[in-house]
Amino acid sequence: MIGSRFDAFFYGRLAKKRREAQAQWPADMRMIDTSAGPMCVRDTGGDGPVVAFAVASPCVTTHYDGVLEALRSDYRVVVFDMPGFGFSPPMADYDHSLGAGGKAMAGLLETLALRDVTLVAGSINGLYGLAASQLSDRLARLMLVQTPSAQTMKAWFGRITQPILHRRLLGQFINFTSRDRFPPLWYRIVLSDPGLREAFTAPAMQALAQGACYCFASFVHGMRDIDPNDPLLSADPALPVDLVWGNADRTHRSTQPEAIQQHAPQAEILRVPEAGHYPDLEDPEAFARLLRSRVPPNPQ
Repeated sequence: MIGSRFDAFFYGRLAKKRREAQAQWPADMRMIDTSAGPMCVRDTGGDGPVVAFAVASPCVTTHYDGVLEALRSDYRVVVFDMPGFGFSPPMADYDHSLGAGGKAMAGLLETLALRDVTLVAGSINGLYGLAASQLSDRLARLMLVQTPSAQTMKAWFGRITQPILHRRLLGQFINFTSRDRFPPLWYRIVLSDPGLREAFTAPAMQALAQGACYCFASFVHGMRDIDPNDPLLSADPALPVDLVWGNADRTHRSTQPEAIQQHAPQAEILRVPEAGHYPDLEDPEAFARLLRSRVPPNPQ
């Protein structure tokens, strides 16, 4: 918990920058108070089926502009920063554990009074999504993105993260002081099309300059402590689950996406051959077509 207090203190010192940035936010973006603390949300409104996206760090809500435009005519689209990332500040008692992440998602749906939600959550957020499905009755479908099993995710994190980030407090300090170094390196590795690197890097760097949060070290600690046999990871058999998988993600070359069926035997694997780590963001139109095939818009 000391790492969480470190994050809350140091990112709290950037609160003025975040408040100043709000003057430039689009009309559909705001801060809301939830059980996990203040969370940054974009909400198109409307009467269409609800699709909620948990922002996949180091991306920020701006990265979802293409998704919003592709879906807003037929869906109510909600995009939110998880606590400790983007413009959702970390609370001193938020430890990025499986239960904390699941409760944050469930609390957001509760605060917005959303029902019959298709929750789209990628990478480790997908594990939080599984927990949210156990903690809330507001989900109609869970759509995971680049999320294999918890055990596989733990091994993956062990490969891609620097060992120093696993050291409590020192990891948080290194993370905070070098947070602007990660996005350019990350996008260089995980995107399938090199032409997308600048389009992904620029919004992330702009958000960091505006005081956005990036509590990756604490996130790593929370993930490391996840028990792969935790009951929160077991999806309700009646809940439809999809796994959208980008085959061109170099960090997951050896990963078997079917491992997610350890937690959700009903999960269908939807492979996107040309996509990397962010198949929903790398080709929003293709993702929109896939979503419409799973969650049809309301009849006109």
